[in-house]
Amino acid sequence: MDAKITKLRLQRLLSYDWIKIIASCIAVILVWSLIFTMTATAITPSQQFSVFNYQHNGIFSDSFYAHFRKTFTGDVFSYEVIELSKNDLAETGIENATRVTEARLSISEGDVIFIPHIDDPDTKIESEQENEPPTYQYKHTQTFFNNWYSYIANVDEYLQNLQTFLARYYEGDTLNEQKVIEDFDARCKRNKDKRFRKAKDIESGRGAELERIEKYHTAYKEFQGYLDSGLIELVPMEVKTKEGKVLRSGNFAVNLCPDKTRMENLTDIAYYEITTEEGKKQSAENMCVMFFDFEDVEDSFEYESLLYVNAVIRHAQTQG
Repeated sequence: MDAKITKLRLQRLLSYDWIKIIASCIAVILVWSLIFTMTATAITPSQQFSVFNYQHNGIFSDSFYAHFRKTFTGDVFSYEVIELSKNDLAETGIENATRVTEARLSISEGDVIFIPHIDDPDTKIESEQENEPPTYQYKHTQTFFNNWYSYIANVDEYLQNLQTFLARYYEGDTLNEQKVIEDFDARCKRNKDKRFRKAKDIESGRGAELERIEKYHTAYKEFQGYLDSGLIELVPMEVKTKEGKVLRSGNFAVNLCPDKTRMENLTDIAYYEITTEEGKKQSAENMCVMFFDFEDVEDSFEYESLLYVNAVIRHAQTQG
């Protein structure tokens, strides 16, 4: 049998079977892509740090992105955070904000949101008396809380839970390193964490875990210092049913800028526009942050949010 490959035979093969050849190549690529997708380790909610920007704010600026990247490269977070993301609802648009928020929160995506504690014009109530200014039923913080209260952390409980968590490992300011390592090893075994299988990786992970706990310890004291000095304030809110039954009540936001003279640089991170006699200006007065709370963020990793918020506060403070 003559099986010699000739130029003519190749031309005939390509003429009649080129579609089959292309289809076979595409099939091979798709199969390999599917294999890699199915075998890849998925990023967990605790490994992705995501910042939301409220739809009535100004869109995230270049200075926000510069600072956000710096928190990652500058070792603000612990080893657990391996990816940053943002959900800029101001860029998405008011008409799409609810849909996007619902989609993201349904998959436990989100750690903090910047949102102003100022009157929400959508809740304006015109006065029945002539020449009297309108009132507002809600501020933006309350509007957002009314819709998404089940996803928002009570700040007092958040801080109390952090204090309780740290008490496992600290006697005063002395860290029980052995206890930290024991719990780290147990969690890696329970979760079958692929990052910590080899001896050298386990040893490196133990050191990183000790650093994580120390960061939370420092962050707690730093944040309490900001509260005690009046630099920041907690914002109380309450949500009720139509019948008046209280569903949740407490401090659910942190006002990062109750005094704009002390936090002038916060507009680098988050701002809204106001109209003055000189025209439109950026303001961050009474800009708040809320902490998201998801059940599937495991084992204290929700405190990465406090590391980020402290970094924002440090940047925002007026120098001198």
